[in-house]
Amino acid sequence: MLEVKDATIAVGGQILATGLSFMARDGQLTCITGPEGSGKTTLLRTLMGFLPVSSGYVSVDGELLTVKSSQAFRRMMAYLPQQIQMLRHQLEPTQAPVYEPDNFGIWNPLPPKVVVSRQPAPLSPDDIYRLAEQTLQEASNKQIIIADEPAANLTPELSERMLQLLSSQADAGKTVLIASRRPLLVDHADLVIEMNQNT
Repeated sequence: MLEVKDATIAVGGQILATGLSFMARDGQLTCITGPEGSGKTTLLRTLMGFLPVSSGYVSVDGELLTVKSSQAFRRMMAYLPQQIQMLRHQLEPTQAPVYEPDNFGIWNPLPPKVVVSRQPAPLSPDDIYRLAEQTLQEASNKQIIIADEPAANLTPELSERMLQLLSSQADAGKTVLIASRRPLLVDHADLVIEMNQNT
């Protein structure tokens, strides 16, 4: 369970949210939504402990989450980044082409180790879905699932399957928290958090 209480989220002096409070419970699908640039990804990074809250707090199962304590909490989490191609080496482990991690780090089962000197071909929608599915299968012991725009670049059929995949994680009693603007995902969430400049 993730709890946000009276939190102010700010980056570079820009306040993205103030007085933000919600509880992402075990067994539920929680969706953060809002227009592009409203702070959805920033909030996810805060919930993973990469960024501090300016005020208020974030807790995991009643324990305070801070930048300092976050590494221990991330062992409980599986993360599907918006740029999921950064994890493509999990589809082709023998070649293991991986990306240099960004300053927030990518910490899935096979973390990036080297910089790719060439740009690989974009992943197909089927590969994106298969990569998400495989990542979650390998993270079966993780209690918290965080996904950033998991239906981006998917066909309508695969978007439906992605919703089923994430819902099955919630049905298994996990805390599932996603950021998405896709109506399909927003409409099926148990809790929706709206992000905008006036939050």
